[in-house]
Amino acid sequence: MLGKLSEGQLSCLEGSLQAASRMTEKKKISLILMGNAFSKGDRKGWEKLVKRHLDEIDQSDPDLCYKYALHLARKGAGRAPGVIRWANVALENRTVWTGDTYKTRVYSLYKLRAAASQMLWQSAEKEHASSPSESTQSKIEKYRNMTKVNSREWLEYAKQAGKDATKARQLCMSAAGTSDYCEAG
Repeated sequence: MLGKLSEGQLSCLEGSLQAASRMTEKKKISLILMGNAFSKGDRKGWEKLVKRHLDEIDQSDPDLCYKYALHLARKGAGRAPGVIRWANVALENRTVWTGDTYKTRVYSLYKLRAAASQMLWQSAEKEHASSPSESTQSKIEKYRNMTKVNSREWLEYAKQAGKDATKARQLCMSAAGTSDYCEAG
């Protein structure tokens, strides 16, 4: 956990990971590898290891999915689909959180999803502006609707949890074009 594993130790762990027959063994080894990369500040290596862990070994840890979604969110619009995917997986497993951790993380995940949807919508708008077509117009509608739905879910949760709903409401109204959709319910 100090980020001090040698290349030989890392190779040995990678070999053990590939040879392990039980998922519990794979999970333990993978967690060691991720912890080592994170501790030594190797964010690129950490990202690669987390992606492998979540795609191939275990998606049940909402904390890891949350951290990965946050990490991807800092990488821009190209990573927005991953942000949405891993925020959704974290939300599916959110019942392990309690109290303030639950409220804060769930609020953040809804916010991340809405912001990632908005990035996709904005990207589609730019693409359409530079090269208009039915395909680009269709993308705009798809991502605008996604933004509308995700921002409304963020708004509803913000109100339920007693969190600031201002930005969620603004984004919802921007995507929906009306306050009726956002305030219904």
